[in-house]
Amino acid sequence: MAWPRPILKRLSGRAAIAAVLLIASGCSRQAAPPRSRPNVLLVTIDTQRADRLGCYGYPRAVTPTLDGLAARGARFEVAVAHAPLTAPSHASILTGLTPLGHGVRDNGAYVLPASARSVAEDFQQAGYRTAGFVSGFPLKRRFGFERGFSVYDDNLPRGKDARRTAYVERTADRTTDAALHWLEQAGREPAPLFLWVHYFDPHAPYEAPAEFMAGGASPYDGEVAFVDAQLARLLRRVEAAGPALVLVTGDHGESLGEHGEDTHGIFVYDATIRVPFLLAGPGVPPGVVARTVARGIDVAPTLLDLAGLPARATQGRSLRRAASGERLPDEPAYAESLHSQLQYGWAPLHAWRTSRHKLIEAPRPELYDLEADPSESHDRSLQDHARVEAMRRQLQRALATTTPDATQAVDAETKERLAALGYLGGGGSPPVLTGRDPKDGIGLVTRLGRNGMTLARTEPQKAIRELTALLAEDPGMLVVLRTRAVAYAAAGRPADAVRDLRELEKRGALSAEDAVVLGDNLRLSGRPDEAVRVLQRTLDDNPKFVQPLLSLAAVHVQQRDVEAAAAAYAKVLELEPDNPEAHRGLGDVALVRGDVEQARRHFERILELDPGDVGAMTKLGVVSMRAGRRDDAIRLLRGAVERDPKKAEALLYLAGALAASGRPSEAVPFFERALAAGPRSAMALNGLGLTRLELGDRVGAAAAFRESLRVEPNQPEIARTLRELGRP
Repeated sequence: MAWPRPILKRLSGRAAIAAVLLIASGCSRQAAPPRSRPNVLLVTIDTQRADRLGCYGYPRAVTPTLDGLAARGARFEVAVAHAPLTAPSHASILTGLTPLGHGVRDNGAYVLPASARSVAEDFQQAGYRTAGFVSGFPLKRRFGFERGFSVYDDNLPRGKDARRTAYVERTADRTTDAALHWLEQAGREPAPLFLWVHYFDPHAPYEAPAEFMAGGASPYDGEVAFVDAQLARLLRRVEAAGPALVLVTGDHGESLGEHGEDTHGIFVYDATIRVPFLLAGPGVPPGVVARTVARGIDVAPTLLDLAGLPARATQGRSLRRAASGERLPDEPAYAESLHSQLQYGWAPLHAWRTSRHKLIEAPRPELYDLEADPSESHDRSLQDHARVEAMRRQLQRALATTTPDATQAVDAETKERLAALGYLGGGGSPPVLTGRDPKDGIGLVTRLGRNGMTLARTEPQKAIRELTALLAEDPGMLVVLRTRAVAYAAAGRPADAVRDLRELEKRGALSAEDAVVLGDNLRLSGRPDEAVRVLQRTLDDNPKFVQPLLSLAAVHVQQRDVEAAAAAYAKVLELEPDNPEAHRGLGDVALVRGDVEQARRHFERILELDPGDVGAMTKLGVVSMRAGRRDDAIRLLRGAVERDPKKAEALLYLAGALAASGRPSEAVPFFERALAAGPRSAMALNGLGLTRLELGDRVGAAAAFRESLRVEPNQPEIARTLRELGRP
């Protein structure tokens, strides 16, 4: 039986299918250094406990690279970080100053001040080519860590973990790839190199590649082994370029359940502040086990000394003599965590650590004999009151330091990225101070981490129940209101999210980032005018923050004001030229305008920053279809589907491209997969119906059109087609 001619004239054909699917997508000169100076490689491994490496006695470790480095150089038996948080600790490593000296006290809400000179500036001034490659959001250039680096690569991929927001972490293999690419270019010039590479993988959640989980390794140990393997690649290339001074350390450790803490950030026990410290290269004899306690503030002066560069004033000291086997008198180490105060309103923790004893200043002080009790299980503060008072006097002298003000306002993007990494407050307005001892509240933090932010996006209803219970137990934990707002939004309840955020506003605790989240949920609640007022006020108060602009652009898109959306995205690029979401938005705007060349430039830039961005790959496929390059489109779209087999958008556009290229039988399974991945949109159902119709499947086409009308009733052409098919 022949199909009705009006149907074939209006709806069949490759051009019609393509239209349905694709139109809808809418410095001063530097002196050359002596060539005798060694290259310098500084490696920091985030969240790396010393006692999980083979060279520190861990029997189940698979860390041959780090163990080999220890064997051919110096291993410091005890090394101490100054904070159990990424940004403050790295600030100490790079500047030789404790948090009291550089002013960075937490992740996100601080920027390394200009008064805190980075060791990268010293090497750069001496004529070294300097480069930094970082793998975690707390070290983004916006926080001041790029100073002194001619190249600072903080490009983090978008990612697709539903538990976490985008752009928070880069895996060790990709960071190593980027560093190796730079080394290939830098190797053509005679000047020595100062290279800093930061690996983030041992940070939670622990998701090592499968091959590093063999033999029953714990997820944390698997991540450590993965970093070790990538470090081997890096070392081979660095050392092939000539003599290299290598220092590997950690920024902090990981509690792994000790003292009731799952991860890190709250406590200053050795589980989170004792780190590895390995040193090898010119001037460092092999096989040394240094008994002198190393500190984060000793990294910069040690590197300068061993590289033959002038010393400068820091709070640390060079450990060159200790690395040669000489026993130096130990210097005490200061450590702190203000995270519980800044995020929950509880008491801060300050610690004073000698080679044998540690005092933790808290509402209930603690004293530990680390030689007799390395796990810090037996508090001796009541038995040894004289030592407590003596160490407290030393600590108080340190705390009397004039600390620079390094605080900054925190935008919503920063807060969300930090929250995705487990730093649940992420900065913002200070909470109501209660002075609670963190030891008494750690159970609440654990519950908040496990059942709050971890589940807020993936199991929002469960998270809402747990967060409501937590709020009843401690109403002062305003971070719970913030987290519950995220869960409400994920559960499709933006009005409830607005209610929690308005409660923060009533308590005088609505920060800039909270205001942006409020604006987003007002938009989702169908209140765009209110959203614009909130977001514009936030932007006026914080003119350098991009997130209010991105959220305003989303409102304009919802209101179909393409020009206003484009203006907002363009303003973002003025502030952050490589902001991928602004490039994505402008690419979409260009598609709507029909400017496929401009769209191509924006989506290609995203892929230059992150070759694995499936969304940009998909949109480049659309651009290729619009430009008539169907084979290129199919190749790009197949690549997107291979990277993310459940990406509904990529599946749908691949189906459309195949159908429009005269391959309807190949297209149908991809339409069906797109509909299974969701949502079951009228566009996808109509594309499936048209393709089935071209294949002669009248019954299947009618079923797809019928469902499309249930999804979107106001489609007169589809309704007419059903009647002409004889299946109303």
